[in-house]
Amino acid sequence: MMLRYRRSRAFAVAAIAAVSLLAGCGNSPAEEPVAQPVPRLTFHPCDGFGPDAQAVAGIDGKIPKRYEDREEPYQDWACSFRSDDPYFGVLVSSAAKLLSKTENDARLTLIDDTQIAGHRTLLHDFPGGLQCVASVDFDTAVLEIMVGYKQVGVDTADQACPLALKVAQDLGPHFPEHL
Repeated sequence: MMLRYRRSRAFAVAAIAAVSLLAGCGNSPAEEPVAQPVPRLTFHPCDGFGPDAQAVAGIDGKIPKRYEDREEPYQDWACSFRSDDPYFGVLVSSAAKLLSKTENDARLTLIDDTQIAGHRTLLHDFPGGLQCVASVDFDTAVLEIMVGYKQVGVDTADQACPLALKVAQDLGPHFPEHL
């Protein structure tokens, strides 16, 4: 009888130890990383870049084309402007994503990593989309300035990329504090 009691007690202790060990292998609820909500955008390029900013950037002042606001897979507000000298279209968008998402996008070819108005800015060629993209970092969001090529007056990435960078630099003094 004593032997059976010792075996049962030993088995119980081993079972408790195993359960404790297994419970310790995972993170406790207090240790699990909590996903922080991404702040909502507050800056729409169609509303935020007024006539003065548009004039400095060489945008012709016509009413910009406002695209439908997108919420998935991340919030994105876009606006298309036109310039007559040189002739090109430019799409400006506020995107609630981190710059690292753009930085790590294998579809993009990095042309330049620079600063504009105190913000890290990446200039990429996106040959699959026939456009150059200047992505301006705002910590929890990115302002993207895109100039397409294969359009009237802009035929190559070598022409589109300097235009995207110039528009970003021209708009720099008019950047909002937050997107």
